[in-house]
Amino acid sequence: MRAAVLALCLIAPPAGAEAFFDIGISHSQIESKNTDVSVRPDRTETSLHLGIGASRSVGERGELSVRLELDDLGSDWLLAVRALDYRHHISERLAFNVFIGAARFDLATAAFGFYYGAGIQFKRLVSNWDLSVDLHIADEVARDNLLPSDPQGGNPDNFRDIIGVSVYLSRRF
Repeated sequence: MRAAVLALCLIAPPAGAEAFFDIGISHSQIESKNTDVSVRPDRTETSLHLGIGASRSVGERGELSVRLELDDLGSDWLLAVRALDYRHHISERLAFNVFIGAARFDLATAAFGFYYGAGIQFKRLVSNWDLSVDLHIADEVARDNLLPSDPQGGNPDNFRDIIGVSVYLSRRF
């Protein structure tokens, strides 16, 4: 068995991945879903968008990547992980992507939820720079009501939905 695994390792093509970073802007709507409607700090934020990740070709037109993203939403930070980010290349200059992962919203106490979305990418806009536009959703981002200032009674959790659009440049290495 070990010999078979060693033989496969010797004849397999080398695994290669491209690293990249993103920089751009994000515009997000943050909706509070508390049961107490008097405490609904809904707001809209435009912020810096940063990301870092790695991708690898899959098949002739596919690409899989993972990415860590950071958006500054006012005084709160949204940290998201795209655990599975699939990009389908339509042509040499155009691709569409869908992704899913998890988000952490830095509130008075941390809130966690699902993160997913889709986008379009214009490849090699200039040299190794790509331009991307993504719709992202941090869904049912929840934190426990632990603070005296939190809504009392009803739901023991404090929920938020964050829906945003990011426009960013990606630099591949």
